[in-house]
Amino acid sequence: MLPCPLRRLLRPLSCAAWFAALLLVGGCSYHYNQGVALEAQNRWEEAAIEYHLAVIDDPEDADALGGLARANKVVARDNYERYRRYLAEKQFRKAYDRLLDAARQDPDFAPVQEELRKWVRVLVGGQIVFQLGALQANLSLAEEINLVVRLNTPNPGETIDANVDINTGNFVVRDLLYDRPLTLQTYYTINSIGVSLVHGRTETRQFTSREYLRFINFRTPVLDSIQGELSAQAGAPAQPVTAHRPRIEGEPPPQPVRSPRGVPHYGMRLEHDRIHVRADETGAVFTPRFLYLNREARRLFVDFGRYRVRQLALAEQYDIARLPIQEEDYFPGISKIIALQPFFFYREGVYTYVNESTGS
Repeated sequence: MLPCPLRRLLRPLSCAAWFAALLLVGGCSYHYNQGVALEAQNRWEEAAIEYHLAVIDDPEDADALGGLARANKVVARDNYERYRRYLAEKQFRKAYDRLLDAARQDPDFAPVQEELRKWVRVLVGGQIVFQLGALQANLSLAEEINLVVRLNTPNPGETIDANVDINTGNFVVRDLLYDRPLTLQTYYTINSIGVSLVHGRTETRQFTSREYLRFINFRTPVLDSIQGELSAQAGAPAQPVTAHRPRIEGEPPPQPVRSPRGVPHYGMRLEHDRIHVRADETGAVFTPRFLYLNREARRLFVDFGRYRVRQLALAEQYDIARLPIQEEDYFPGISKIIALQPFFFYREGVYTYVNESTGS
């Protein structure tokens, strides 16, 4: 479709008169005309959609391209204001989505680019081998059963849930961190491990009830002290996580610990690429094993390693042990998930948690 010559003649008219004349004369892009009308009403988001459709109809239409650029700049600023509101409310996922929209709509809007540099996209993963025996009878009454790892994040009071694959024991979940320095990015811990149950679901998904039964319950471990800082290799080339896994040092045999009755306390000492952890009688099994940092791409892979959760002879009693990674690394399984590939490279370093409570 060629650019409509009537538009050049109609430019001196007001927006409302212009649109009315276009409707009378006809021959121009329907979507472009709709965009002009919506823009005259300050309905910028809808106008941007119509201008975008007009550009699809004719990618070389200068008027449609100009209208789209004009509308996108306004919508980008509106999305940025919404982003600030969501951020103040600590609705991080909604805030980040709005920021991405604003960046797409106006890549040259400086405040958006400044804010993007403050965000880190996080992937949390690991593996849990369950040895549960006969579970409680009420599990058989549930219509939906999901094995779940609930995780504490560096955002105060926030938890995220990761479903555990019943066949492999693998779990992965994404998270977002805003303006968290590297020291605070070490604060991921296991909150609890259990099953999420859904009862009484109907075809219309009404009158459902959900409950969460915990096998292991650390709650939110209390960090009493943290000392030192971690180093980062500036300008380091990207390396695949697969290059690090064969170099993992030998680990001691698993030492099972009971799920604590209270909230465990622990301390951390940061030293170069080591995170030394000392905890109370539970040990530090609730911390990750490795952090893979790619600051240039604003990505972090939090690797909790491998665990075994076992049901003891006494009813409703369980223990947890960290399993060696060398024997059967779970990472090759999740590394095949194409959508997660950007998380499997690190630049600044790999940070290893050292459990000083057990000498591991």
